[in-house]
Amino acid sequence: MDNDSKRIITELKETWHKMDGVYTLYAKSVGLNFTSILVLQFLSDFSQIFTQKDVCEKLELPKQFVNSIIKSLWEQGYVKLKEAKDRRNKDIIITESGKAYIQNVLKPLEDAEMAAWEDFSADEILSYAKTMEKYAQALENALTNSK
Repeated sequence: MDNDSKRIITELKETWHKMDGVYTLYAKSVGLNFTSILVLQFLSDFSQIFTQKDVCEKLELPKQFVNSIIKSLWEQGYVKLKEAKDRRNKDIIITESGKAYIQNVLKPLEDAEMAAWEDFSADEILSYAKTMEKYAQALENALTNSK
């Protein structure tokens, strides 16, 4: 790999870290951590009932992290846990106060994200999404093939 490629990759990593930092700062401002924000974003589709296993698989998070976040939400009355069909998992039922809480936490973030994207055309956004998906797949393939 030449020096220009290394420089570009370093800049890309720095940008990812900056993005993570922005989300982490927002999470801290609402008394949460970055992982909790990810879980709340996942759970914000109120039309579905998810299990902790669903959350772990979709977000690729360790079971302990998800369990801790869901337990905290349960203790605050934002979710109820109900035995799922297979009995090894529990359905996460969002309570009305939980829906309000999730909306209160996520709405300012979603508004800021929408405002930030207003500076981009639809083609730029789609191109970015396709490029990131292509890179994620290429990286996964490279890591899989390196073993």
